[in-house]
Amino acid sequence: MFVYDWNFGRITPYVDAFTSGIYFTISLSVTTIIFSTVVGVIWGISLSRSQSVRVLTTPVLDVLRSLPPLVLVLFGYYFYTKEVVGVSFPAFWSFVLSVGFNVAAFIADLTRASIINTPRDFKELGESMGLSERQILRHIVAPIASRELVPPLSYLYIETIKLTSLASVINVNETVYVAQSVIADVSRSLEVWVIVGAIYLVLIIPLTFIVRALEIRMKRGAGLIE
Repeated sequence: MFVYDWNFGRITPYVDAFTSGIYFTISLSVTTIIFSTVVGVIWGISLSRSQSVRVLTTPVLDVLRSLPPLVLVLFGYYFYTKEVVGVSFPAFWSFVLSVGFNVAAFIADLTRASIINTPRDFKELGESMGLSERQILRHIVAPIASRELVPPLSYLYIETIKLTSLASVINVNETVYVAQSVIADVSRSLEVWVIVGAIYLVLIIPLTFIVRALEIRMKRGAGLIE
């Protein structure tokens, strides 16, 4: 039987702090997703088209995918400094770069695989129509690859939102960092973590429904389901 004395009233004075934390969580998520998508898609296209790029960058891709995100966050925090790279990056951008490259490595591999898996018949059809390699990539390969890419990318983006909680270790004022500060003030850990959990549920659950609906719609468009 639970005997804990729940008291959420102690947390209400910190509503503005949690609002600020949510803002930083969303900002981190959106910025990291945009950065990782741009880098990952370009990287993936290059991997699928250039042998030299595959040889030179595949080891980097494997390293980025193998290291835990927390290790990358901490490494980036001390790497992106004036003493190392000549310019000090704010913790926000240090996180975006560190986690962004990690997520970009997964996106690059997904992009490469989706392009390579495009049926050869479609590519040959484009060649028979006199299309250039770039036109085939744009008008034939890209639409087919995008259909294969959307579901895994969507779930990867959801994971990226959850990864923003790691920014608390480098003092970015996102939701988890705010929660830790509030706990230090009021000593009500359970109530604070319930609120944090509720915040992430509100942010992520609607996205999961959207992703599922999008996946079903794409399968219907491809004739895979009725």
